[in-house]
Amino acid sequence: MGEVLNIVDIVVLAFSALRERRLRSILTILGIAIGPAAMVSIIGTTEGYTSTIVDQLQSLGQNTVVLFPAKDYRLSDSDVDRIKTLEEVDTLTPFYQSRGQFRKPDGTTMVVTIYALDLNLLNKIVVGSKIAEGMIPPPTLYTYCVVGDKVVSSDKVRYYGVGDAITVNILVMRDGKPLLKTVSTRVSGVLAPYGSVFPVNPDESIFLPLQAGKSLLNLRDYSGIFIIAKSADLVDSLVSRLKDIYGDNVQIISLKEIAKTVSNIINILDNLFFTVSSISFAVAFTGIMSTMFTSVVERTREIGVLKALGFSSNDVLTLFLFESILMTLIGVASGITGGIIGAYFIAYRPLRLVGTWTVVSEPKITWWLITRALGLSLAVGVVGGLLPAWKASKMVPVEALRYE
Repeated sequence: MGEVLNIVDIVVLAFSALRERRLRSILTILGIAIGPAAMVSIIGTTEGYTSTIVDQLQSLGQNTVVLFPAKDYRLSDSDVDRIKTLEEVDTLTPFYQSRGQFRKPDGTTMVVTIYALDLNLLNKIVVGSKIAEGMIPPPTLYTYCVVGDKVVSSDKVRYYGVGDAITVNILVMRDGKPLLKTVSTRVSGVLAPYGSVFPVNPDESIFLPLQAGKSLLNLRDYSGIFIIAKSADLVDSLVSRLKDIYGDNVQIISLKEIAKTVSNIINILDNLFFTVSSISFAVAFTGIMSTMFTSVVERTREIGVLKALGFSSNDVLTLFLFESILMTLIGVASGITGGIIGAYFIAYRPLRLVGTWTVVSEPKITWWLITRALGLSLAVGVVGGLLPAWKASKMVPVEALRYE
């Protein structure tokens, strides 16, 4: 029972000591809070973006490869036939791509991406995409289209439905000169809301049958080829063979490789941010040690009185060490809470990466992240307060009572 009371007394004395030196304690606690706040907010936000980006890339299919012409190379039907013969290829579709603007009934102007491709492969290119309304038009009806959710609606207000006409202004080249062309297409199907992904943003796109690329968009050469490998394991082999065939004439985007690269880059950034935030812990260590040494000097006579009243050296050591740990616990609790709030604040605004690829993410606050922040902070608090506490415990009562 005495041991329990002794611990309670030490806790009460530690709280009293912090209250008596309130300003210094608050400043020290703020210094301690910076480390865990920085760690939780930055790493939590980074890991949240990592998870979202990788998930979005994977949503397009790990076995998807996109081939674009480079330099002055032109993709034609002969390229399509050649790639079809590769044993790694399951299916493919060439596509035409253009950008356009159209005005909605509410007066707002929207920039859309227009694709002309084999619409029967749309759900393989954008894995998980679904027709919420209407149907995919047959290839012969090249004036009909499938549109993304944001094209036909805004703020949950639907402006267009199946059968409605949409007029888009696109920039085309004719005789080497840019020309503004008006393209009218009729809605055959509306995609369910999907989200922005790379390299296709279905929510802000209009998808036409392949034949419309020449008939409506005035494009002669294919903008690229979507290639679906038989399995994700064959993607690396497929990319290697395409590079052997085309060399520098094409650009090859492997979504599997991008996901892996993004993950590796974020892991490097994660370690970098961890190292940078660790500097804050070093500053906190210096602050705790300085505060506790100052406290020991100021309370020399108090230490003498405590020892004269029967406090052992271990009791004095425990008292000062607990003061350090107490400030650390308050600081780390404040820091983690502030870090979580900061992470959500940072992630509040969408992150625009490439073109129309926008990432909206939630921070990934894991127990492992919180445990790391807590463990580092406690280590700093214990080590930073140990030497001053040891110095206080070794004071001789008579000499301490004489101290002025």
